[in-house]
Amino acid sequence: MLEGFFKGLNRIGTKPVTDESVFAGLMVLLQGRQTYPLDLVGTGRRQAEISAILKRRCRSERRHRALAVLTIDPHVAPGRPNVAALIEGAPVGYLPGYLATQYREWLKSWSLCRASVHCRALLHMDRVVSGGAPGEYRVKLDIEMPFRMTTIQA
Repeated sequence: MLEGFFKGLNRIGTKPVTDESVFAGLMVLLQGRQTYPLDLVGTGRRQAEISAILKRRCRSERRHRALAVLTIDPHVAPGRPNVAALIEGAPVGYLPGYLATQYREWLKSWSLCRASVHCRALLHMDRVVSGGAPGEYRVKLDIEMPFRMTTIQA
């Protein structure tokens, strides 16, 4: 009589269940080669934030290296890039869609969804438009594929 009740419980043990709370508060640095190959998307809408960071942090307002925090933005519509890069708490852009998917899968495979993931970033002026007007600010990330990480201290 009770066999039918316990029958489904046998399948629970076949797949390990990870406790992601173990990694809450863990700080991880994605490694790179100091080449900054990845351009963020959506930086055109974040020009004011990027400009403010550059004005606070560097004299030339043309280039600045910083540490970015990658976070999944739950408010972005499905099908759009939703892994935001934050510098000094301000959103400066998003990972491209193809990479955002790989990143989310990597987080799940390592049970790091509750960890704080950092990477090196380069903020820079893209170009000078004809007539001497400044161009747009861009943000590049130094991320190596496949993802490699190191744990860091606060």
